[in-house]
Amino acid sequence: MNTKNNRLNRETDEKIIHAVYAMMTEEHRPIGKITIREICERSGVHRSTFYAHYRDVYDLVESVEKNMSRQLTEAFFRKLDEKASARECFTEVFAFIRDHRTFYTYYLSEAKSAGVLALTWETVRDRAAAAQSDPRFFGAFSPEEMAYHGYFFLSGMTAMVRLWLLGGCKEPPEMLYDIICRQGDVQKMMIEW
Repeated sequence: MNTKNNRLNRETDEKIIHAVYAMMTEEHRPIGKITIREICERSGVHRSTFYAHYRDVYDLVESVEKNMSRQLTEAFFRKLDEKASARECFTEVFAFIRDHRTFYTYYLSEAKSAGVLALTWETVRDRAAAAQSDPRFFGAFSPEEMAYHGYFFLSGMTAMVRLWLLGGCKEPPEMLYDIICRQGDVQKMMIEW
């Protein structure tokens, strides 16, 4: 493919993405209430062009979230490269979600999880695997058990972020990290009565 076509493809993608993002964030439209016809009218692209890029509205919204996750991934890994603490890295994740809260409020109302949250688990899991012999990093758990912990972590993070978004992101991102750090103690108290 030549450069012109690549540029035109990106420009078309941007028009489509901008249209659906505006409908979600400015008009507060749920994903299920946005039609391809409306996206095409608003972006000025033909229906066949839309289908050349996306299967449906949900595929488009998933693509927007993946793009946003990619942006955050770059920032997140820059922090890691700078030898930032876990607190700084998680704060970066929560600040990004807060800065894009309108999108994530609507996205998480219909999606089971957000890629930015999966990123945090994958990073924690990979760090744990690298330090397998150190029990502080889950070295004592089998891969099967780690899968359960991962699902619990990701589900809990998603629920916490949903609650935070519904409350208007009043708590600072640093406070969410502190809440995560105290989860082990809270969970232990809840199940050992």
